[in-house]
Amino acid sequence: MKPQAKTHEQPAQASAAARILIVDDDTDILDVFPHLFRPSCYSIAVASRGSLALELAAHRTFDLAFVDYFMDDMNGVVVSQRLRHVQPHIQIVLMSGYSFDDKSEIMASSGARAFLHKPLNADYIQALTDSLLAGKGPDAIAPH
Repeated sequence: MKPQAKTHEQPAQASAAARILIVDDDTDILDVFPHLFRPSCYSIAVASRGSLALELAAHRTFDLAFVDYFMDDMNGVVVSQRLRHVQPHIQIVLMSGYSFDDKSEIMASSGARAFLHKPLNADYIQALTDSLLAGKGPDAIAPH
C-alpha cells in the first residue's frame, strides 16, 4: 500500500468551504469517504498515514478531521493529540471497525468530539459533520 496524501477540492458556494481531513490507512475508506459529503460544501484532504496527516496540517488549516484509531505508523489518539497541538481549534472524530468498552477515556485522551464505528453511515456522517461545524456536539443529532 503506497502512502498517499491528496486533496479533493470541491468548489465553495457563497461561503468558504469547510476544510476536512480524513486519515485512514485503508485506501477504500480514502476513496469513498470524500464522496459521503454534499458536493460543493467542503474542501477534502486525505492522508493514508498519521505522519502524512501531520505534514498536511503543518501547511493547511482544517476545521474537522476524521481519524482512524488503528493505523500502521501511529494510532489515532497520537495523531489526534498532535493535530490538536498544531491546530487547537480542529474538531476530531475518531473511527474504528473495532468496539471499545470505554470510548469516553479514548475520546478524552485524544480530544475527540465523537467516535464512529465502521462500517460508515453516510447520513450520520453528514449530520455529525454539520453539527460539529456548527459548534454543536454529537448529542445534537439522533444516534445511528
